[in-house]
Amino acid sequence: MERTNDVSWRQLTLGHLSRNKFWGEDPDTQYHPVVASSVLVQDGGTRILVDPTLPVEEMERRLQRCCGLDRTGIDIVFATHFHTDHRVDAEKYPNARLYMSPESVREAADLRSQGGPLAQAFLNGAVFDFQAAPRRLSPNVAVQPLPGHTLGLAGLVFTSGGKRVLLSGDTIMNREYYRAREGYFIDASQQKTAASMEWAAANTDVIVPGHGDWFFADETAAAGAPLDWRKLNLCAAGEEAAVLVRAGTETLLINPVLPGHLLRDALFDAAGLEPSAVTRVLCLKNDPQHTRDLPVMKNARFYLPERLAVAPGSAPAPGRPAFEAWRPTPSLPVAVADAGGTAVCLFGYGGRRIAVAAGPCGRQFLLDRGVDVALAGGPEQFLS
Repeated sequence: MERTNDVSWRQLTLGHLSRNKFWGEDPDTQYHPVVASSVLVQDGGTRILVDPTLPVEEMERRLQRCCGLDRTGIDIVFATHFHTDHRVDAEKYPNARLYMSPESVREAADLRSQGGPLAQAFLNGAVFDFQAAPRRLSPNVAVQPLPGHTLGLAGLVFTSGGKRVLLSGDTIMNREYYRAREGYFIDASQQKTAASMEWAAANTDVIVPGHGDWFFADETAAAGAPLDWRKLNLCAAGEEAAVLVRAGTETLLINPVLPGHLLRDALFDAAGLEPSAVTRVLCLKNDPQHTRDLPVMKNARFYLPERLAVAPGSAPAPGRPAFEAWRPTPSLPVAVADAGGTAVCLFGYGGRRIAVAAGPCGRQFLLDRGVDVALAGGPEQFLS
């Protein structure tokens, strides 16, 4: 976790939508399982689990891997709104108080009185065990109204690492919807959604949306940029980041550390892509973890950092594709540097510098190269 003062946060799920119109998916068809973005926030001694979206056993495994906690260590479960996928097994955190905004508590009660299919769909589980949240859940974590997806939806806002962070819930579904300033097709008010997004753009630095990975609040500055990127895994301590970079017709996968079936799922849920859509693969290490399951990317060319690449014309090892030495091109301006034996990818995005490393590398090395965000053997670091 990134820590400044007492506030820290750690994303526990890379949420995704059942369908995404910006990937050309039909709004009447479910393509993906529904997974919300769950986050652990710690303010001093208060631990807040936001929008638990997986069964408690799986959430507990993630808490242990990423934060060293079990379910008994959660003090508050906060649901950004009353929809079922944002409060799965909320009652099974034995020491936690359950909170939603006062408006969400009223919305749930009103929906119960109306009855019908929406009540059956959204009011299962422990929804009526949730209490009306105070304006602050802890000294440095405020409840922020963000009406749109539901009229009572509220996120959390706090400062971490010198940045204003917003956990937005479903009023901001993911980066594509935010860039377009559009809400989801089931939003209660598209007008209120757009207004809430404008508030986020003006008042925050980093947004964790309801169904996606975090992104910078000034994403609109990068919306027309020639290069885009996103993580494919969560990077527990010591786990290297698999990162997708897209530029024009090129799709580059850096660090293919996920096994084939998990890679297929991650590509599809993060970007709506099949492995066959990957055009280049850059392995930052020449070892089995980085070079396994490469044949699933049947249309890709494969690369290693120049110092690791074998001599041109050499025969590849049995069962492995031929590797070329990586060099940046105008269409893919991704450089590779060496940090004391650790290969580091560097590329620009929306006026910022992103680093993806094959393992931990020195902070000074990153600062000297103007890096803003580093993924280096664990969760991302915000350096400036």
